[in-house]
Amino acid sequence: MAKAQLETYGRYTENGNIEPNINYSGAAKITDKISLTFFGLVEQKWSEALIGVKYSPTNTFSIGGSAGIEQGTNSPRYSASIWKLKGKTSLLVLGELGSGKDNYLYKVNLFHQYSDLFTFGLTGWRFHGVGPNFRFTVKKLSSTLWSMPAYDFESNTSKFMFGISYKM
Repeated sequence: MAKAQLETYGRYTENGNIEPNINYSGAAKITDKISLTFFGLVEQKWSEALIGVKYSPTNTFSIGGSAGIEQGTNSPRYSASIWKLKGKTSLLVLGELGSGKDNYLYKVNLFHQYSDLFTFGLTGWRFHGVGPNFRFTVKKLSSTLWSMPAYDFESNTSKFMFGISYKM
């Protein structure tokens, strides 16, 4: 069984620009506990593609690793993640590393699902910022609308992200 998600969002920056992003991710089970994973991302000036493996000893915990390529370099890009679910609260910690000492990304999501329609959490995301994350699920469309006001401590700017995720 395979699962996939298409997500598109805009990152509104303090100078009034909207930076678009499209990404596609998914997993295909190899065994009950091991899945083949993939991730692709396209932005105006950068893109990447990763393929990897995820190990899920239970349905409430997984750990994964992947490798791939990034636009503009001849070196590989690596990613690792840990995901944990307890009740209706989930934690995702994700890191990526490319060529060069400043070529890394982190994303940390701590979410609580308050209902079938509403999830709220806190996100820390390099190049995006730290802030609350609001998610509204539209089950009939297999979609989630989300928004995240944030402050990016690295660039000392406020940003606002808004997007839609579509499960396939």
